[in-house]
Amino acid sequence: MTVQIDVDEKLLNEVHKAIAELNESKADAYREAFEDLVRKKRREAEVSHRYAEAYGKNPVQPDEFDVEEDQLEEVWKDL
Repeated sequence: MTVQIDVDEKLLNEVHKAIAELNESKADAYREAFEDLVRKKRREAEVSHRYAEAYGKNPVQPDEFDVEEDQLEEVWKDL
């Protein structure tokens, strides 16, 4: 199957350069990228499902994320 998509020229050049440096075929590299994307998206969906399931069993408590102003300042002061 052939797929046609628009890709930013700079990104495409970087991809082609990396493929050439690794001495891979474009078809193999693109196939691997799509396989990686599918795995990533499935994993993200699984994690989201688990979060929803966990928070469904243990809902957030009203004061669970209450933070005092001085606590915020302490955490953010070095950033």
